[in-house]
Amino acid sequence: MKKFNKVLDAALIALVTYYLVISPYTKVEESFNIQAIHDILNHGAFSTEAIEKYDHKQFPGAVPRTFIGSLLLAALAKPVIFVSSIFGKDLLQGDQLQLQSIVRGTLGLANALSLIRLRDQLNKVTFRDRGSRIKGLNGFWYSILLLSQFHLMYYSSRTLPNFIALPLVNLALSKLVVGDLSGLTWLAMTGAIFRVEVGVFAVVIAVVSSLIFGQSNIVANIVFLLAGAVFGTAASFCIDSYFWGEPLVPEISSFVFNIVNGNASEWGVEPWGAYFNKYLFKLFRPPVILMLSAVGFLSDPADDGVAMTNTKAVRHPARNSLRILFTSSILFIAIMSFQPHKEWRFIIYTVPVFTLQAANGLSNISIKWSLGFSNKLLTLIISFLILVSTLLSLYSGYISSFNYPGGEALQYANDYVLENFSGKNVSLHIDVPACMTGVTRFGELHLEEVRYDKTESEVKYEDFDLVITTEPLSDWKLLHTAKIFKSLDPTTIFKLIQTQRANRSTAVVLLKIVAEEFMSGSNETLLNLLRSTIALEDYIHIYQNPTHSKENRIDSVS
Repeated sequence: MKKFNKVLDAALIALVTYYLVISPYTKVEESFNIQAIHDILNHGAFSTEAIEKYDHKQFPGAVPRTFIGSLLLAALAKPVIFVSSIFGKDLLQGDQLQLQSIVRGTLGLANALSLIRLRDQLNKVTFRDRGSRIKGLNGFWYSILLLSQFHLMYYSSRTLPNFIALPLVNLALSKLVVGDLSGLTWLAMTGAIFRVEVGVFAVVIAVVSSLIFGQSNIVANIVFLLAGAVFGTAASFCIDSYFWGEPLVPEISSFVFNIVNGNASEWGVEPWGAYFNKYLFKLFRPPVILMLSAVGFLSDPADDGVAMTNTKAVRHPARNSLRILFTSSILFIAIMSFQPHKEWRFIIYTVPVFTLQAANGLSNISIKWSLGFSNKLLTLIISFLILVSTLLSLYSGYISSFNYPGGEALQYANDYVLENFSGKNVSLHIDVPACMTGVTRFGELHLEEVRYDKTESEVKYEDFDLVITTEPLSDWKLLHTAKIFKSLDPTTIFKLIQTQRANRSTAVVLLKIVAEEFMSGSNETLLNLLRSTIALEDYIHIYQNPTHSKENRIDSVS
């Protein structure tokens, strides 16, 4: 099955790209990193004067976050900017949404490549491949199961701290899969820099590997963990103290604020079992991966017995590695469950492990295809459920693309400014809901005569030419309204079912039309059908100040 790897890799990268293209804007959870990347690229990072212009100086947030991920992504984007400028395209002029997509695409590619590496490492230790004509079956099903998921794929290009950390987590897991315990160092380092829960995951793996499975030495594991934690803490202290202007390690500050002081509970509290009875089923719909991972636990892909070397029994270094990671994932989620505030992204690091274990289980089922009807039927049923999961994921991506009205509103306002106020001073106020649903500095027009204001209190709307807000403004000129997803609307589906009952050829004709349009490079019918299944509601309005017309307006920019 290894012959399909390149096709599946291309499909994985294409899927991440597809989600990026249909949802080019970002939400508030991604704001710190995306704004920091913008500021590094536009202002530089080697002077205090430049850093004073950074977004975090005006909007520092509840707790500080590390700049290290933002620095890495900005550094990777620099060559693209340089090459683009050679061909006459300055990505730093006007709005920089293209540059934002390049930055996000870079992160998405890093996540995709790290997931692919996990697949390749799994194939390396699969003992069955050595004497089988069907090689890479575990990796094949792993790629298929990845493509069927929504959250992991949709968020791979999003600058949430969890997904900036994820490529490094996957790199560490790929080392642990083959029995390389230096993966613990990578996990500890990632936890110290990006997300403290990754450090918790590393400790759990070290304990499970040594004390439960006897696969490693606990003292050696502690050394690996300490090396990563010390290096990560030192790197974070040096770099982040510089950007924040005071001595700190952001993840320590975050841990004290959220866990020690209990402030995380202000964002919502859920019962202990929420991860197990809610969020895992949210991540895997239908829960075919959860079921298959239990099956996969019954066998070890690296189990080739015990070899004798100089009269000494030597086990494969990767023996039980998948079981260790799976058991550690369950225990990690159980530990995270004691934190009252819960979000699915806090346990996203376990999703690749569940997928690896599920692929192992499914390969053990599908390889017995020729042994009887029951094996064929079970494989077909599971394949059908994976197809259902894939379709649900694609549909979820389509729905999610309507959750960024702030980005759409800003883009419309920019176009309006360029068309109606070209070369003239103009000021725009953007309220909090708009900023939370798609507005970033990348989306602003980088022109001296255009000023953007994001003041959160005591705003005098009359001081601005344009206002982007959720509030209704009487006597102002309404230019545009950006809509947001409200609910599903099954009306069209019900009508299609009724029509199909009356005329059995309806579905066939519809599929034929969609296929013909696809072959001709169009998908209008499919898009219209999808659009009819959701209901949108007005959310963000763009108003023009009636006293600031093109002939009679304020020409000063503060």
